[in-house]
Amino acid sequence: MKLRSLTLNNVRKFAGQTAKISGIGDGVTVVSEANEFGKSTFFDALHALFFLKYGAATSDVRSLRPRSGGPVRVSAEIELPTGRFTLEKSFLAQKRASVHDGSGTLIALDDEAESWIAGLMGSGLEGPAGLLWVRQGITALEPAGSTGADKTEKTRLLDARRNLLSSVAGEIDMVTGGRRMDRVIEAATQALGRLATATGQPKANGPWKDAEVEANAHAARHAELDARCRELSNALGQRRDVSARLKSLDAPGVQAALTLAFENAQNAHNAALAHADRLAQAQGQADLRKLELDGAQAKLDALLASADQYEVASQQLELTTATHVQSLAELEAEEGATQIAQDALKQAAAQMVDAVKAKDAAQQDALRKSAAEKYERLTTLLDQVKEKRATLEEVTAALAALPVTAQALAQIEAAQAGLTRAQSEAASGGVQMHLTYEGQIRAQADGLTLEGGAHHIAARQVIALPGIGQMILDPGTAAVDMGAVSSAQAQLDAALNAIGMPTADAARLAAASRKEKLDEATLLKNVLETLAPDGVERVQADAAQAKAQLETLSQSEGQAVTPSDPAELSARIDAAQRVEQNARIAYEECREKRDTARTNSARAQVTRDGARAVFDAASALYADPNTFEERKAQAARSHLAAQVTAKDAEDAASALRADAPDLEMAKADLSRTKSAAENAREERAQLQTRSADLSATIRARAEDGVEEKRDETEGLMKRAQDRAARFAHEAAGLTLLVEALRAKRGAAQEAYFGPVQQELAPLLNLLHADAALSFDPSSLLPQGMARAGADETMETLSGGTQEQIAILTRLAFARLFARQGKPMPVILDDALVYSDDSRIAAMFTALHRVATDQQVIVFTCRQMAFAGLGGTRPKVEITQDR
Repeated sequence: MKLRSLTLNNVRKFAGQTAKISGIGDGVTVVSEANEFGKSTFFDALHALFFLKYGAATSDVRSLRPRSGGPVRVSAEIELPTGRFTLEKSFLAQKRASVHDGSGTLIALDDEAESWIAGLMGSGLEGPAGLLWVRQGITALEPAGSTGADKTEKTRLLDARRNLLSSVAGEIDMVTGGRRMDRVIEAATQALGRLATATGQPKANGPWKDAEVEANAHAARHAELDARCRELSNALGQRRDVSARLKSLDAPGVQAALTLAFENAQNAHNAALAHADRLAQAQGQADLRKLELDGAQAKLDALLASADQYEVASQQLELTTATHVQSLAELEAEEGATQIAQDALKQAAAQMVDAVKAKDAAQQDALRKSAAEKYERLTTLLDQVKEKRATLEEVTAALAALPVTAQALAQIEAAQAGLTRAQSEAASGGVQMHLTYEGQIRAQADGLTLEGGAHHIAARQVIALPGIGQMILDPGTAAVDMGAVSSAQAQLDAALNAIGMPTADAARLAAASRKEKLDEATLLKNVLETLAPDGVERVQADAAQAKAQLETLSQSEGQAVTPSDPAELSARIDAAQRVEQNARIAYEECREKRDTARTNSARAQVTRDGARAVFDAASALYADPNTFEERKAQAARSHLAAQVTAKDAEDAASALRADAPDLEMAKADLSRTKSAAENAREERAQLQTRSADLSATIRARAEDGVEEKRDETEGLMKRAQDRAARFAHEAAGLTLLVEALRAKRGAAQEAYFGPVQQELAPLLNLLHADAALSFDPSSLLPQGMARAGADETMETLSGGTQEQIAILTRLAFARLFARQGKPMPVILDDALVYSDDSRIAAMFTALHRVATDQQVIVFTCRQMAFAGLGGTRPKVEITQDR
């Protein structure tokens, strides 16, 4: 099939237009137009004509309709071995499909036309990513997306490639390399898919998974029942052990022996406690006698020491008393000296205060005079500013009453000059009439009396002569056009009326007056700027502040101050400061000495009081000196008696301690025998409760029949496990079968790629010498390229190389179609976008090589880059529909 022309009516940007490409040649045809011309519109319309139903309303069809609406029509003229035919489809509105032969005879309509076109195209071309037709921006052999539509498209293209290769390589064994092999693998894969997942695991809701689930459920039930059986067996054994233990605890003599042992241990413990009490009492007596001995010793020692302390305390009291009397005398002297220094300091401070007050009064008087002068100066300035501002306001008001500005006067002067020129020009033409009157009668023109003298007659004029008639004066060829004079007069009158002036002279006087006022206003503004640069309000604020300061100083004014020399006042203050400083130094020295005397006196008093307290305490111990010796002898006798009593008490306690039994051992033996008896009672009660619980468990498990249920569940479990094992074996066998068949098919498919490799080799050699492509047996697409002794995957190749391989592969498939007797046109829309200059030239050569026996149509916007492609340049026409 060859495409000869393509016509679009009311398609997308060609709304209300007919766009046609005609003159498409046999080999390479290049439609080279600028961007936005509509090349992709032609491509999509051609795709819709061959592959979309005329009654469809899909997004692809709706995308062809222009915004203005209306029916979308696409037609193409094709050439087949049997002749030329015209295919036409109308979409969305006036839906129709038709096929006409070269003579215009209708040979198929609507659905029959669709079937005729489908039979013509076969498979492998459908879609913008088909084997031979490539839309703009799509250079890969398969869609790159992962949507459902993309997956469906990939599957359809894979079937198309497989059918094409299988039909070309028909000599290959039908089972190992053809469609029958694919069906066998597909059947085995489907059978395996019902049992297992892609990873070989049991498939959910499949028979293998169901068998495993059932086996696992029975296994869980069997484990539960087996645990119950073990629980029953354990309960029987434990009940036997409990009964044996109860029997041993209830044996004759066991309980009596435990009771007797406890009573003996309790009696021994009581005896040990009684002996411990006697020992404690004896030890208490010994400790008491020891304390009495210590008291007698201390009393004797204190009495002996009191004599020495009394003598020392008497001497110390006498010494400290003398020191205290001396410190009091020194303190009295320092107090007097300090008072004299303090009085001198107070007198010097008073003189200093008087001197400072005199200086402050003088400064206050100076500040008051300065404030008065400042207030008077600001008041005078404010009056001047107010006067100038009032004058400026009067001048400004006068300016508002003088509307004749310099611009308005310039317009009047221009209008006056124009009138003067127009009058001069008029006066140079026309005739002169001279009137002289002798009586009272006067001539009139246009209702106005003409005065005597010369009159310029520039145009035909009628003069009334009362009592006589009228006279017509016509200058004839000497007449002039008075329109310029009238126009100039009208402009002057308009300019004068705009400013309310009667004449130009009056306007000049008014303008001069306005100029004088403007000059005066400028002068006043400059004066105000000089007098009050920050504004009148600022001057007013300064004057108010100066007034407030003056009033404050006047309110604080006291008695009149006698004028004094500032130097004299400063000298007086300095002298007073020196006197005060010297008095303060003397006072501080006296006060420091007084404080020292006070401290010494207080310290002497404290020392004396301490000595008196020691003396009083020594006197109390020493008491009467006359009885001291008798009291000392009595203390010695009491000390000797206490020594004897203390020794006797300690000897008695030591004897009891030597014969004392082991109280801790008796206590431990009592605890042991008591716990043994109590444990025996508690164990018996617990064993009786445990025996009852075990008996209840045994009765419950025996009534459930857990052993019979366990055996039944074990049988079900084994049968389910056997089924699961059979399915696992079946899945393994199917997996092995599919792998073997695929391996066999992989070897056979090497022969599949022979035809396409044969067509591809010379095309690939144009770009990469000694390079070879390898194909993926599953997708039947190139998966890598070997060159220069290295293997490279498609992903590692550059974008330009991938694009070139994709297009060369399409050209090879096109050659295979041609070998089958079904040459199809190859259509590329803006392909080769990533190729450099040298390789794009090689690709052009490849396109021409394929085009020797089939049609290649290229749409491109790269006019300069594709100039080297050559080929036929068809005629593109766009006409407006009527």
